[in-house]
Amino acid sequence: MIKSMTGYGRSTVKNGSGQISVSIRAVNSRYFDLKIRGFDLDPALDLDVRNRTKDVLKRGSIQLIFEMDHDGGTEGLLRLNKSRYEAIESLLQTIQMEYGRHIALGEIVSLKDLFSENDQDKIQPKNILKSLNDALKQTDEMRSTEGKTIQKSMEDQLKSFCEKIDKLEHQVKNAGKIRKEKYQKKISELLDTVPVDETRLAQEIAILSEKVDITEEILRCRSHVEQYLSFLHEDEPVGKRLNFLLQETHREINTIGAKNSDITLTNLVIELKNDTENLREQAQNIL
Repeated sequence: MIKSMTGYGRSTVKNGSGQISVSIRAVNSRYFDLKIRGFDLDPALDLDVRNRTKDVLKRGSIQLIFEMDHDGGTEGLLRLNKSRYEAIESLLQTIQMEYGRHIALGEIVSLKDLFSENDQDKIQPKNILKSLNDALKQTDEMRSTEGKTIQKSMEDQLKSFCEKIDKLEHQVKNAGKIRKEKYQKKISELLDTVPVDETRLAQEIAILSEKVDITEEILRCRSHVEQYLSFLHEDEPVGKRLNFLLQETHREINTIGAKNSDITLTNLVIELKNDTENLREQAQNIL
């Protein structure tokens, strides 16, 4: 079962007096490209987040956005260290009275010296990982759902492709008979009353027919379609292999077009190229 590389997930979990939210947005990319926004994670936690994301999503351009919301607004997030503040303030007043020198509080302390975070509102790694896992699950499920739609569309497109290949093969057989009659008539007109060596004529026609024969190309196109259909039911990522098969199929179709100048064949080749291009657009969004 194939999966799309496009997906979205969002999860929120309780954290102290607030909550942690994580949003995941995934779009197609040739490689795994992860960007994390919102929190400055501890290196070990950052590595864990990246590994978990890659294990589930495998490939694509992924954006993780972490957010922290507090039920009571900003109240209670920071706690004033009253005893420390009062001790510093008393010391500064003593300096001013005994030495006549005014020192501003901000010149010797920072906010961290006077305020501390409420421990119960600190971001807990377990909550980050829980929200991440839930969001990853949602994203993966969305990818699977969209993958089913893409697979159905691809199967319909491949059916159309095979029908055109059948028409092409039938047209080639008719074109061969017409070509032989055309060669015979042309040679007869050129030689007029000169006797024609039927054996030599058959040999020359056979040589010309061999140059425009596309039997091998048709067989390879059908083989590529069979492989393509089998890949659609694999349980592992197949997007890159599908793109490779489409490149090979496109090459065979170009060869078919180069070998024949019949207008009906040319039109079929154009339609086949259009089918492969549509398949390519879909395959580029497959995991």
